[in-house]
Amino acid sequence: VHVVLKLWKSGFSLDSGELRSYQDPSNAQFLDDIRRGEVPAELRRLARGGQVNLDMEDHRDEEYVKPKSVFRAFTGEGQKLGSTAPQVMGTSSPAQQAENEAKASSAIVIDESEPITNIQIRLADGGRLVQKFNHSHRYEHSRE
Repeated sequence: VHVVLKLWKSGFSLDSGELRSYQDPSNAQFLDDIRRGEVPAELRRLARGGQVNLDMEDHRDEEYVKPKSVFRAFTGEGQKLGSTAPQVMGTSSPAQQAENEAKASSAIVIDESEPITNIQIRLADGGRLVQKFNHSHRYEHSRE
């Protein structure tokens, strides 16, 4: 493990991490270990029993400035699902399309005493269907 300890006017930082105050009691043991020339327990845990290379930079005459985070693009792999364009099963005639829309509309029972909304559905053959639904209907009702 390679770590850079940077000493600033009001505290210290490890690598590009946050500023840690010299006055904070939780940092006292870390700083005491450094003064004695020992590797702090925090860094030993980080190395998991391996070797720790500690470099120190003296910036005690400077105020700490939080480093800007570097943009890292996604380097993993993606998985493509489906095709880039929907596969059209075949075009139907306007008469067939009207019949299908009428059949779909009759399958949904609308309660006029409840709130109603219109939903536009795009079909696989490129057609559109505007269907009325009550707010209480569920997604499954659009598939009937």
